[in-house]
Amino acid sequence: MKKSLYLTSALVAAGVLALGSTSSMAAGKKMQAKVSGSYEALIGYAKQASGFMHEATSTTRTSYNTIDVKTDSEIHISGSTKTDSGLAVGMKIELETDQTGGGIDHSYITVGGGFGTIALGSTAAAAAIMAVQAPNTGALGIAGGDTNGWIVMPAGNATTVNQGMGIGGHDGAKIRWTSKAFSGFSVGGSYVPSGTNSNNMPANGGNGGNEWAQIDGGLKYSGKMGKNAIKASATYWSRDAGVNSLDGYHIGVSSTMGSITIGASMDDVSSSGSAAGGGSISGTAASLDAEGVNVGASWAQGGTTLSLNYYNKEMDRSAVDGEDAMQKWTLGAKYAMGPGVDFVGTVQNARWSDESGASATNNKGTIIVGGISVGF
Repeated sequence: MKKSLYLTSALVAAGVLALGSTSSMAAGKKMQAKVSGSYEALIGYAKQASGFMHEATSTTRTSYNTIDVKTDSEIHISGSTKTDSGLAVGMKIELETDQTGGGIDHSYITVGGGFGTIALGSTAAAAAIMAVQAPNTGALGIAGGDTNGWIVMPAGNATTVNQGMGIGGHDGAKIRWTSKAFSGFSVGGSYVPSGTNSNNMPANGGNGGNEWAQIDGGLKYSGKMGKNAIKASATYWSRDAGVNSLDGYHIGVSSTMGSITIGASMDDVSSSGSAAGGGSISGTAASLDAEGVNVGASWAQGGTTLSLNYYNKEMDRSAVDGEDAMQKWTLGAKYAMGPGVDFVGTVQNARWSDESGASATNNKGTIIVGGISVGF
């Protein structure tokens, strides 16, 4: 039934994309591409927990420097045009240009009209772009692998390196639809046929199938209550991956009152797969059950923005009492030095906790980092 629904949705979307693709378009002007991007350079201090680096029973010990320089840069190529029938067609390619990890990030095309906007290609899921999050600014993000780049995540900790409150945020090739806003409300959804970046047909069935498929959806509200701006969202995603199948939801809300914004969100992920014997894998070493909470506040005045953010993620992986967890307090700042040039800085306290309590699987520390971010 699910496969029939996915196929029907894809055929309907393909029909919408075909609208306006007539020979009369050849007489129009071709899409004009433009180049934009960003570059961020940071220098910072971070010290790992002494017990994590020098566990007494370890036969090999690793020590980490306390100072590091990191860069993050992207070049974006984008363009947009309109068909003779009035459809808005756009494309975007994002190139990661750092020596430590270059390659293609997002690469997709969009078609927009009265029906909303359809995206085809490698881009964020509807549940990810519609989710309302707690405010955060500065040099380090709450989501992504920023924290792990400074305070090392122990190998025995089950929480993901890409910490954050994103649900269904996989950037693999997908079809995504988002509606136009109506009375402040908008809806959206997306479907990922395979989590593997390949042009081969997805192998996600039978005994030999080793790929997964994912579907997600979201509802978002953006409006005003008096003079205050209000945002709220509820998103859901489901990943069909055999034993590692998942279901998850995210709820977020924020309010801006003058120069102050406050927000909070939570997510819950449940393992929906079954073990070989047919029993649930929840509570076992293979479980992916997780709960996250994120709250924050920010203040913006002129070219200055300050934020305070708290994040906590927990995973129950086995019958041992306790949970694997990741917790961080983040104080961030951004100051506009000129058009497209910002100073960014963050002080973050991070703690990786493992249910075993062993020094080798627990780490904590404080990060102090600052730098320049340029957009062009």
